[in-house]
Order: sequence, then C-alpha cells, then structure tokens
Amino acid sequence: MYDIKADEKRNLLVLILEGFLTDQELIEGADLCISEAKKLRPGFVVINDISRMKPASPQGAQEIKRAQAFVLGIGVTKVIRVTDNPVVKMQFNRTGSAAGYEALEVSTMEEALALL
Repeated sequence: MYDIKADEKRNLLVLILEGFLTDQELIEGADLCISEAKKLRPGFVVINDISRMKPASPQGAQEIKRAQAFVLGIGVTKVIRVTDNPVVKMQFNRTGSAAGYEALEVSTMEEALALL
C-alpha cells in the first residue's frame, strides 16, 4: 500500500509506504511520486514514512532510486524519513546515497512535521 500526495500550499511531498510492495506497485508509486513532485516549487520538502514497509526487491529498489533522483533533480531541499525497520532503513540509505542525498531520520510522523 502506498499513499503519495503533494501539499502545494506547504510545498511538501508526503509518501507513506506500507507492507510488501510488488515491483509493479513500486513502478506505479515512483511514477506517482514524480507526477506529484512536479506540482511543487523548487525548495520543497519530502516526508517519507517507511516505518511499516517491508524491504523491496532489487528491481523495486531501482524504482525507489529513480524517484529519489528525480526529486533531487527538481529541487528538493530536505528529505525527512520516518523509519523503524533497520533493513528498509539500510535499503533507503543505500538508494538515497546513490541518488545523491542524505535524509534526516525520525521515529514518528509528528517528529517529521516538527522539522518543517
């Protein structure tokens, strides 16, 4: 399950990824992430809640990296990651590094919103 929405008023992209996402879901999610990010102005912030996500397959990880690289390329200034699972955290750290950014990590959505 995923929920990805741009908040144009706050110049914020919020992604919530839960459970095991198939490769097809990650392709669709990356596409949605890209289309929602296009609604925002340069200098936007991303909050990515992966606290209840299971690790992605290698192909799924490539889709995550594709979306990460896109948001970096259009002007994200801060990425805040809500994370709990150490394996998923490591996977997102690896794809984020490959895309060229580091995320701030927090334990709850409330902590993430406090960093805006």
